[in-house]
Amino acid sequence: MNKLRRYPFLHTFNQVQKINATTIGERLSRKPHKLFQSHRTDFYMIFLFTKGEGLHSVDFNTIKVKPRHILFIGSGQVHHFDPKETYDGMTVVFTEDFFSRTDEHRRFLSLSPLFNDPLQPAYFDVGERYNELSVLYDFIVNELKRPAHPNQGVILHHYLFNMMLIAEIVCTPKQKTMPLSRQQLLVADFKRLSNQHLKEQWTINQYAAMLNVTPRSLQNAFSALEDSSPKSWLTERLALEIKRMLTFETCSINEIAFQTGFKEASNFVKFFKAHTGTTPSRFRELLPG
Repeated sequence: MNKLRRYPFLHTFNQVQKINATTIGERLSRKPHKLFQSHRTDFYMIFLFTKGEGLHSVDFNTIKVKPRHILFIGSGQVHHFDPKETYDGMTVVFTEDFFSRTDEHRRFLSLSPLFNDPLQPAYFDVGERYNELSVLYDFIVNELKRPAHPNQGVILHHYLFNMMLIAEIVCTPKQKTMPLSRQQLLVADFKRLSNQHLKEQWTINQYAAMLNVTPRSLQNAFSALEDSSPKSWLTERLALEIKRMLTFETCSINEIAFQTGFKEASNFVKFFKAHTGTTPSRFRELLPG
């Protein structure tokens, strides 16, 4: 098992701003063999596909790439390109620090459906907003090529934020016509909190207490919005995190079991097999590359 491949943010033609914009073709030209293998990035990514077809894997979900579709990948997610791809597109990458300039921006990033549900990658047709998003991408590229100046970060941030706001409207058109409901905020806060404490294997009662609601209120919010339960979401999320660790870490099965909150390796194996249909060892054997 190879050591975890993690890619930190790297500057390209602008050595100051922690935001980059390139085409997919340009990105793949640098180290294609590595990007065709599963890897984890420590920044956020937006892909606006322009032409061609192929597959793209995000957290073990296979996406069929289509032109005029957009894909969002959050920090820490696992993904890889298709070695048989024929697609190209516009890529914007940025760090959390670059975007979260105020509490409002930080909250937007933590609640937005574009980045915050690894079980449901945000990938959709942008429709009539494609040209606007393309223009904003070009604005980012052109600004990055200019010499650094005091207002450059703010200008780039505005372009990026506008891209995300437009994408949110396309992604959730009904919800964006009105303020978020209390149930929507509760589910979003639950997912954010569970991503932080996943490996501690908190109970639903513990999460509810941290969110200052009753377990029934949390259950009702999930039933209304997700047609699921918070326990089911937690179970799927934990299974995904184990897959990530099995894919990239040099840790043994026993070490991963301990790190994800299992006191006995046998219980860890039973959990994983029940929710994936295979054992952790077999899952590792079937991984590509």
